[in-house]
Amino acid sequence: MSVSSINQATSSATSTTDASASLAKLSGNYTQFLKLLTAQLQNQDPLKPMDTAQFTQQLVQFAGVEQSIAVNKNLESLVALQQAGQNAQATIYLGRKVESIGDTQPLVDGKATYGYAFDGTPTNVQIFISDKNNNVVFQTTGEAGTGGHNFAWDGKDMNGLAAPDGDYTIRVSATDAAGGNVRTSTSVNLVIDAVEMHTEGAVLLSGKQVININDIIRIKSA
Repeated sequence: MSVSSINQATSSATSTTDASASLAKLSGNYTQFLKLLTAQLQNQDPLKPMDTAQFTQQLVQFAGVEQSIAVNKNLESLVALQQAGQNAQATIYLGRKVESIGDTQPLVDGKATYGYAFDGTPTNVQIFISDKNNNVVFQTTGEAGTGGHNFAWDGKDMNGLAAPDGDYTIRVSATDAAGGNVRTSTSVNLVIDAVEMHTEGAVLLSGKQVININDIIRIKSA
């Protein structure tokens, strides 16, 4: 087996996240290498013995790959332990009200509270509430100024009629004194009622809505 073949084995072994599979593949390559080495030694010209330097180099490379795989296996164990810890910590969100980055939340019993903030100082702020079909059901003027703001929607549409329960999306349009758009961010308030454990990590749920733990701004009382 040539040095290039060894390098290919190294690349293949270290690029995978499954250390056990890499170790099995390395063992197969190593066995094949020993068979080829034995055959070469048996058939070499006694008057021109083969240079053992290349063999030694290949054996060193195999040892290096095996060591790298062992390190990867240990890292996989550490990642698994860390993931288990994160999954356990995710359960603290159960039953808690959280404020999370987002723009859509359910209207429950005629109440929905959103948050918004500006990257700048607007002079004109318009708030739009849309239903799941992207139809604007309510529009009003919002608070300007830097810092965070809250908007509590009472669930009434533009005609003063109660909107049905369901998911509603907020959109905030803000402009400055020169008429330029001011960048805005929005947040929603949700109650975490379920935590699902996945191999990629824990997933928080509020009804059917998925909440990324990294998007949570603050945790509130139940």
